[in-house]
Amino acid sequence: MNEFTREELQNLLAVQEEPCVSIFVPTHKTGSETQQANIRLKNLLREAESKLTNFGLKQQQIKEILKPAQKFVGDRLFWQHQQNGLAVFISPNMFRYFKLPIEVRERTAVGQRFFIKPLLGMLSMGDRFYVLALSQKQFRLLHCTPHSAVRLEIEGAPESLEEVLKYDDPEKQVHFHTRAPSDGDGHRAAVSYGHGDENYVEKENLRRYFHQIDRALVKNLGPDNAPIVFAGVDYLFPIYKEITTYNNLLGDHVEGNPDLLRDEEIHEQAWEVVEPVFQQKLDNAAARFRELSGTGKTSTDIREVAPAAINGRVELLFVATGVSILGDINLNSNKVNFKEGGSEGESVDLLDFSAVHTFLNGGLVYPVPPEDIPGEDNLAAIFRY
Repeated sequence: MNEFTREELQNLLAVQEEPCVSIFVPTHKTGSETQQANIRLKNLLREAESKLTNFGLKQQQIKEILKPAQKFVGDRLFWQHQQNGLAVFISPNMFRYFKLPIEVRERTAVGQRFFIKPLLGMLSMGDRFYVLALSQKQFRLLHCTPHSAVRLEIEGAPESLEEVLKYDDPEKQVHFHTRAPSDGDGHRAAVSYGHGDENYVEKENLRRYFHQIDRALVKNLGPDNAPIVFAGVDYLFPIYKEITTYNNLLGDHVEGNPDLLRDEEIHEQAWEVVEPVFQQKLDNAAARFRELSGTGKTSTDIREVAPAAINGRVELLFVATGVSILGDINLNSNKVNFKEGGSEGESVDLLDFSAVHTFLNGGLVYPVPPEDIPGEDNLAAIFRY
């Protein structure tokens, strides 16, 4: 199992063999509901068997294709270590699965290519963000959506300020203790004692600690540009804000000692910070679509949008979640044909197709409910030219 990344998306899209089976299972991290996902997968695999039969495969072929996923049915340990969703991708010579930090709807799709659209919100700037919960004793990085928070491991980052300072000359260190008066919120403020200008040395020690965390964070996240919300006591935020090289740290933060909060509590407070930012981006994008309507730089017609997405013309795309438009596209003529009532094996989801190619060509994809699409259709595109 790997984290779902742009590279994983490209690997899935590179698969040329048929059939491609895509399965999405809602899961739970804890509680009795964890075993419900086991039943869901069992039922979705039965649905896959039926669709593969319609695809023209024989029972022995179907059994061999689905065998890697069947091993999860009845595996109690596997279901006890889940996140918010599970995605499974199977073809005759490939099997991949991803534990997802986002919620997904139950679905089985069988076709000429994998069904990717439910995952694009993880890669686009739609409604995904991070929370860096940072104190002198520890830090946590959470990968978040509006409804979920999953803790990520950051390779190469120090565990605490103490780890950063442990090899220093003790005579030159500033030592921290917490026997200071309460700050009024029940938290004790850290104070320092040592040699020289204590405030200066304390700040420099924190800067070193934060620099190491920031370098590891930027290296692990790569070219990602999703917003980061800082969670920590007030005096730490301006220090981290000063040193970070990540280019999308939000200006507001979650106040207080994050060591006293569970991941879910940090996520809830961080969403209050980031929700207005996302909503403003959506509102601005929708307003821009309406402003450009009638100029030739927008479209709600899948017959125009799908070829434009392939050719890298789509700058921004609103695409409806929970909706499919079956058809195919001739890559030579760029002509789109609809196949109402046709089977998935004979066609592709044109909305999924358009979203994937928009993303791969550097466009921005907003998967949103149908009622939030400007133009009152199942997709709305702004063209680069």
